[in-house]
Amino acid sequence: MNSLKPLSDDAHVPVWITQSARHKAEDFAHQQPNSQKAAQVYQNTLAVYVVNNYLALLDIQTDLAASDSWNAAVRLADDVADLVIVGHGSMDCRPVQPGDEVCTIPLESQRDRIGYVMVRLDSDQMATLLGFVDYVNSEQVSLQQLRPMAELPRYLAHREPVVDLRQWLEGAYQLDWQPPEKLLRPKQLALSHPQTKFQRAKQLGLNLDSDYRDVILLVSIMPQQDRVDLRVQLHPAVLAESHPNGTRLVYSLIDCLIPNIRLSLKTEENFLSKEVVSRTFPRDNCIQLPLFQGYFGERFTIQISTENGAISQHFQL
Repeated sequence: MNSLKPLSDDAHVPVWITQSARHKAEDFAHQQPNSQKAAQVYQNTLAVYVVNNYLALLDIQTDLAASDSWNAAVRLADDVADLVIVGHGSMDCRPVQPGDEVCTIPLESQRDRIGYVMVRLDSDQMATLLGFVDYVNSEQVSLQQLRPMAELPRYLAHREPVVDLRQWLEGAYQLDWQPPEKLLRPKQLALSHPQTKFQRAKQLGLNLDSDYRDVILLVSIMPQQDRVDLRVQLHPAVLAESHPNGTRLVYSLIDCLIPNIRLSLKTEENFLSKEVVSRTFPRDNCIQLPLFQGYFGERFTIQISTENGAISQHFQL
């Protein structure tokens, strides 16, 4: 049986709840220690199954087995309703009831998610995909502020990666963010912030036809009691190679940034918050944004721009 009914509009998508979905939800629920936890797991599993079937019809590949919601230990310990979308990450599938005006997002699901789909469980046989949001910064999401489901495929296709800085605090780093000593010379490292151990660097290519086309973005985070302090620097990339004896051989004398590179901090609403510009004379061997603070759940963007274009790196605390 096709699990979708004819679409009534682009925002809400009615979906059949299949028998296999109910059986799986019942199976997971029976493994729980009490009726309250069993009800939570039952509804979460239905929501995940419904979204999984919907994405399958759109030829969007998922991996149920890799999802936390399919892991018995995680399912027991946390309120999980995630679905791994291959090549993208985990999408949360949150169940709501008819008449609900908001959806509550548990704390453990407010991180490491590429988005949140709200699933109204209308009956044992029918659900409605109400829409989605791409991120959350509070415990509750209004069901009146969702993006329509019709936008989800395009959102996934054009989604830019977001660096989760809370992972850095746990010692987990994305592969393209390297220890600073791998990309910076000792002279450059002296300008960094050794007082924090949460520091990573990334090499970025500017759209320039010159030897100055690569730069190194250095991000340092310093956790405080109720916030995170952040410093961001931009360095020129100095070409180097590893010698068999373990030393690094620098074979380029480039040690300054080209003039008029802009290093900008933008808020999640895309407002310019802070900006520095590399000088024409004397040339800068590093530029740095003023120290700024952020709170968990917030997003921001670091942009590096020249007259030829701009590169953006997106972050979430």
